[in-house]
Amino acid sequence: MFRRLFTRRNIFLASAAIGGTSMASFFYKNNSDVKYFSKNDLKIHNNKKDGIWVSYKDDVYDITNFVDNHPGGVDKIMLAAGGSVDKYWNIYRQHLNNEFIDNEILKPMKIGKLKDYVEEVSEENPYKNDPERDTTLKFHNYFPCNAETPTDSIMDNWITPNNLWYIRNHHPVPMVNKDKYKLKISGVGINENQFTLDQIKKFPKKEVVTTIQCGGNRRDGLNKFGKTSGIPWGFGAISTAKWGGVLLKDLLDNCNITKELDKNNINHIHVEALESVKISIPVEKALNPFGDVIIAYEMNGEEISREHGYPLRLIVPGYVGIRNLKWIEKITTSSDEADSPWQSGISYKGMPHYIKDAKDISIKKLVSINEQPVQSVIVEDTINDKEISIKGFAWSGGGRGIIRVDVSADNGETWHMANLKEGSEQKMNKAWAWTFWDITIPKTSDTPPKIICKATDASFNIQPEPNKLSWNLRGLNNNTWHIIH
Repeated sequence: MFRRLFTRRNIFLASAAIGGTSMASFFYKNNSDVKYFSKNDLKIHNNKKDGIWVSYKDDVYDITNFVDNHPGGVDKIMLAAGGSVDKYWNIYRQHLNNEFIDNEILKPMKIGKLKDYVEEVSEENPYKNDPERDTTLKFHNYFPCNAETPTDSIMDNWITPNNLWYIRNHHPVPMVNKDKYKLKISGVGINENQFTLDQIKKFPKKEVVTTIQCGGNRRDGLNKFGKTSGIPWGFGAISTAKWGGVLLKDLLDNCNITKELDKNNINHIHVEALESVKISIPVEKALNPFGDVIIAYEMNGEEISREHGYPLRLIVPGYVGIRNLKWIEKITTSSDEADSPWQSGISYKGMPHYIKDAKDISIKKLVSINEQPVQSVIVEDTINDKEISIKGFAWSGGGRGIIRVDVSADNGETWHMANLKEGSEQKMNKAWAWTFWDITIPKTSDTPPKIICKATDASFNIQPEPNKLSWNLRGLNNNTWHIIH
């Protein structure tokens, strides 16, 4: 009985990539106006001209106006056009019980029921071999796993312990046979080659300490200005580790990458994971001897765990989390950036506040997010009769060091400069990791204080004050002032 309920729950949960939505809203009010369609009716509605319909179990949805806004990309959702999404939702399960999606997205798209529906036996749970996780993580989804570093532990260590690292997965965690694994390198202007894990480890070892932040970190702070599309991360989708591996530049040089990059039109390095996620980074970053891009096989002195990218993970210091790809298997030189939902699609594109629908803009013309803006967060505050003690972290993309954190305990009326702690000794232009800070401010009122922090980086970029202009459809790169109380 328990297994049957669990399986049904898992299928119900799996809803993001094709519908981008959850199935909770399928419990609707029956009435005499319900329309019935056949599978043949559904089949012919597989394009924008005729309309794009999909079914889940015996319910039918017209998703024509939704496909451009699908966070997983148009190509993904179109796999189910004119048919059932059931088999896809057995993999993409992350939107269970999302009331906004249930009520605001799914219900308006429902157009009827299948009259010739036959219940199919669900496929085996693809997440059954996922690793165990620390139960103190703040979980948003289990299938696939998306979890934050617990806020009460985030500043216990400047380098985050492996078990407390935030998790951002898009699919089940791959099972890898070390003896059969090979990293494949190919493309224009380069000699095709393959490397075993042991061969990778024979290259000169490079160690880099970096902070990695999800593009949606602090997305929940933008939801007060309007609902965004994505996981409502707090500020815990960020962690720091010491990575060990081989410079990507060394691997590409070993494959005799041409020195005439312009002549061969090499602009991007594509990287593909074992679980099908594909991204790219500019060739200038990949080949920069000071860019510290590595193919990592160690995390904090240990072999990288399955959760965080075993056997090899791309580490791109100063870049958004998605570019630090786990479980990599292919590297390719190319003239264009990768054509995938995670690179050229809507998922990691910064849009202006006035775009409410992706149909109103050419997504592929927008620049993909790589380096992220300056960020700071208040993690702890302690208040007694005389003073207020506050501490937090700050970080900026592109290796830009933190030069100042300003803190106010009276809603911005007066400001104080915080003490920069661990991480402040990094080079100003290679500060890949975060900086911890703290401050103690005299208490001047019995009224509960509104505490604010804002950081400034080495390029004198400053966090902006939060307002409706900070909002964007995907809720990405929220670096507005962090305000508590």
